Amino acid sequence: MPRALGLRGDLIPDGKFGRQIHERLRATYITVHSTGSPGGTAAAHGRLLSTGKIKAKTKWNKRGYNFWHFTVDDVETVQHLPLDERGEHADHEGPGNSTSIGIEICEFREPARQRAAIERCAKLVAWLRSKYRIPLDHVVPHYFWTMVHYNNWHKPCPRILLDGGKPGAKWNAFLALVRRS
Repeated sequence: MPRALGLRGDLIPDGKFGRQIHERLRATYITVHSTGSPGGTAAAHGRLLSTGKIKAKTKWNKRGYNFWHFTVDDVETVQHLPLDERGEHADHEGPGNSTSIGIEICEFREPARQRAAIERCAKLVAWLRSKYRIPLDHVVPHYFWTMVHYNNWHKPCPRILLDGGKPGAKWNAFLALVRRS
């Protein structure tokens, strides 16, 4: 694990808040999200996850909670789930949750903090790609996964890395950063 990631574990308690069931994950994708809560840190998101404060908003989330593997900000990376355990972050019953490691990038109004969080995420993605032999074309934005229950809608996420709600120049610049990391 690269020291530059500043990794800290804060796992969601076993048996609680979506972890009542342990479905195995064999990661073949990495899904990148952004939190949608400007100013929230990785530590703050870890506290919300580990106390059950991020409840599902749809009836199709059978676990009742949204949860993912990592949150990154400008100073640290916090791990919330074991890497061999399925999260609930991409597309309900679809392949997004069952095949991908979920990473949330914190959002900041200050450009320097946002850049640092994106760079930390790129380093994390590069490390995970190497560890699991995941090709670059399997590093995807949340947008990639079709929301079948919403007429095949694509969520415009990670908002901070999309252009007009879709992958474009910002997403390609992120992938180039991952390649260089």
